[in-house]
Amino acid sequence: MKPISKVTIVILTVFLSSAPLSWTNETPAESTAPDTAGDAALHVLAGVSGALLVSAVAYPLVNLGSNHRNAVLVAGLGVGGAFLLGIAKELLDLSGWGQPELSDLLLTLGGGLLAGTLVYAVTCQQPGYEEGSVGISAVYGAFALILSLPVGENLCRRTRLSLRSRS
Repeated sequence: MKPISKVTIVILTVFLSSAPLSWTNETPAESTAPDTAGDAALHVLAGVSGALLVSAVAYPLVNLGSNHRNAVLVAGLGVGGAFLLGIAKELLDLSGWGQPELSDLLLTLGGGLLAGTLVYAVTCQQPGYEEGSVGISAVYGAFALILSLPVGENLCRRTRLSLRSRS
């Protein structure tokens, strides 16, 4: 592995693993009042995790070397996945799940663009593709899972509060 690639992966690891702790600023005893900064952070995290998940799936499917065009394809598919995730969430909001807002879609897309940029940078540093190797996609998938935890936890909490208020 190239030294520059190791540095890139370490920076990506530190940046993305600190995100759930520092961006959401949630406490367990948080009130039910809407928190726009926390909501914005959750949309960004959803975009990042969606883009990383799609990139994790796309990486082994694309014949990769250190080809920049293929790295753009993997990153672009990830950003597209984040955009589709944002569209799906806003369609759920339109059907009565929440309040549809264009800013939510833009925040989710922004998170996807952030992840897409990092995916492109890391993918360009990877050695040539070997048949049957998942390469860096396992790392992308792991970060996608980790970053989706605060989003999933918030969704469960909102669903539980919604069910209590209806009964």
